[in-house]
Amino acid sequence: MPLPLPNLDDRRWAGLVEEGRGLIPRHAPAWTDHNLHDPGITLIDLFAWLAEMACYRLNRVPERHRRKFLALIGFTPRDPVPSYGMLQFTPASGSAGFVLPAGTEFEGTAPDQRRMPFRTLRDMTVSPVELRALLVDAGDGTLWDRSRDLADGLPIYPFGSDPQSEAALYLGFDEIPVGTPVALGFRFLGPGNDLAERLRLIEESIAHQLLCRPVQPRFTCGKTTPEPPDALPAHHSARVVWEVFAGGGWTELTPQDDSRSMTLDGIVEITLPASAERTALASVAAPLFYVRARLDAAGQWDAAPVLLDVAPNTALIEQTVPVTETFVIDAAATPTGTAPVPGTLTRLTLGVDERKIIQTLASGVATGPELRVWSYRAPSGGMAGELTVEAEMAGRGTGRPDQTFVLRNAPVDSRTLRLYTLAGGMWQEWTRRADFDSSTRIDFHYTIDSTSGALMFGSGERGRVPEAGTLIFAVYRSTNAHQGNLGPGTITSLRRSPVNAVLLNALPGAALDQLNQITTNRAGTSGGLAAETLNRTAGRAVETLHAHQRILDLAAEARSTTLDQAGRVAVRALQPPSRGVNLLDLERIALSVPGTRIARARAWAATHPDYPCLTAPGVVTVIVVPELPVEAPMPSKGLLEAVRAYLEPRRMLCTVLKVTGPEYLTVNVSAQVRIRANASAERVRVRILEALDGFLHPLQGGPGRLGWPFGRNVYRSEILQLMDEVAGMDHVVSLSITAGENQGSCGDINICALTLVRSGQHTIEIL
Repeated sequence: MPLPLPNLDDRRWAGLVEEGRGLIPRHAPAWTDHNLHDPGITLIDLFAWLAEMACYRLNRVPERHRRKFLALIGFTPRDPVPSYGMLQFTPASGSAGFVLPAGTEFEGTAPDQRRMPFRTLRDMTVSPVELRALLVDAGDGTLWDRSRDLADGLPIYPFGSDPQSEAALYLGFDEIPVGTPVALGFRFLGPGNDLAERLRLIEESIAHQLLCRPVQPRFTCGKTTPEPPDALPAHHSARVVWEVFAGGGWTELTPQDDSRSMTLDGIVEITLPASAERTALASVAAPLFYVRARLDAAGQWDAAPVLLDVAPNTALIEQTVPVTETFVIDAAATPTGTAPVPGTLTRLTLGVDERKIIQTLASGVATGPELRVWSYRAPSGGMAGELTVEAEMAGRGTGRPDQTFVLRNAPVDSRTLRLYTLAGGMWQEWTRRADFDSSTRIDFHYTIDSTSGALMFGSGERGRVPEAGTLIFAVYRSTNAHQGNLGPGTITSLRRSPVNAVLLNALPGAALDQLNQITTNRAGTSGGLAAETLNRTAGRAVETLHAHQRILDLAAEARSTTLDQAGRVAVRALQPPSRGVNLLDLERIALSVPGTRIARARAWAATHPDYPCLTAPGVVTVIVVPELPVEAPMPSKGLLEAVRAYLEPRRMLCTVLKVTGPEYLTVNVSAQVRIRANASAERVRVRILEALDGFLHPLQGGPGRLGWPFGRNVYRSEILQLMDEVAGMDHVVSLSITAGENQGSCGDINICALTLVRSGQHTIEIL
């Protein structure tokens, strides 16, 4: 019998009528006749009957219909997602370097003692490299030694807390190879530096390219190489120049920077020239090989990077491994064609009996998928042969409708899944679908549950069926999804696998033994997610669709017409809406632009930044404020363009959108004050200056300490109150407030809508 459907709403007609009657005094207090003869009560009875019918029908909706409804509004359950991390190698000083190929597999230990496989994502060279010093120049030419902080695991501002032009990070190495790539792994303090932000950047870059696709011309001037779809876009403003000390000066390097100018966790790969030489810098007396990362004069970060760790010989790893299967080749079989070379892609056909023993094998054929072969031994002298391929034989077709098979190495990384059938020496590739509703009898479609590995084919009417005797092969990588999120120091050894047997075959035995001793992950792996349940998908849809209403509720609760003064933690906890319907939506969307660090965003209607004193119907101006420079944060041109490009496809069609930075008005305070008896005059003066600087700060100032509100006047009474609350103060004798270059005023300072205040030079005289 079928499983019982959940009861989504158990209310009945009588209960709905009583609930409706109970709401009358709240919404219509003048309605006092609640008897049955009243027409309004009759309407309540009618609508309760209709509501009961709607509840009944909702309770009959099966799961497949819920999936369809969610897909209709753009939400489908997410497949399992693997975890990612960084692996560090610390070879002994003086040992020989070696190349670690991409795809090398390692193992980690989960809390339940299960072994979790990982693989490296690109080639790297492991060499003896020793980082001995880390120096910081904030742009003023002064070098500060932060080597001890790095060793103690403390966060470091690698370019200072307020990076200026030409700020630089110096890395001193006691031992580092020349002419060989060195991979430096960087980890930063968030938010906005993790894998999720990297994926958001790539997704938005792809979406932007699709939006900006030009009309195809009739004539082309030649072919261009398209940008890879997973290419990480460059930082919108900051540019980091990598240099090495060589020949008595600094020589520029050509790195492979995966950290997006030191804003994302990633790897920077550098190759030092033979002219690199040792030198002594700052308080580090020992001569070292120095490499520096310098902020280009034309660049600017949105917020100062905070470094958690830097380590040489770092590899990116992913918690997925290719699935392989080993077949026995019958001793009497005679393979034809070119013998497969382990580690290479080969087109082949094979015939397998019921025991999965290969009876016929032909390699190097002209058609069919390219399968990677990891081992091959031809049968000879009455001895059976062996073939290991990067694929799994899921089963053999029966010719019946609704055939189901289970992949043995689930969960499946669905991004890598390819499905083939082999019959009569001919290969056929099949296409994945969410269901067979739109499939016809000629479509090679299948469905899969990525968590369980359940593979299903169609009925013959809705999707074709594999014929009897057809061999079914799946090429994919397996993952443990959320279970692959391991802690630091848990990935320490190579994995025994056919893949490693081929990839590491050329390494000397000493290097293999060394790998199991020098391997570790200094930080945990993260990002792994289990397959999303239907209820969680529905919840995600609700949060996205109701994001607009959530924002309205928060603004109403804060009694504010803008999110800028509603509390930053509460605002960022809300899901950004998908469209900018009103000013609040635009403010929330502006705060969530991928790859940016925006501290504040304020939207103004009917305002043009070039004509602030005039009303501009149809124009919306969004002001964004980053975290840098500290005293008067101002967005770079690249940041403004990034925000505009993100908001443009999300705005209302009838709106002209302008994105700009704030105007600043410097406020200077001059005052004569009297202090209490026995109070320290200098301490009171310093406290007053600190209070004024904090109150007039663009990011932490204002009455609510949420940053000075845009367009809010500076009131003389508030300055008096602020000074009066300073410990040791008695009273203010005189007060003068100056705005910009204007003369001192005894009244309030008027501020324009697009303007913020900044603290200037204050004069406090103690009488």
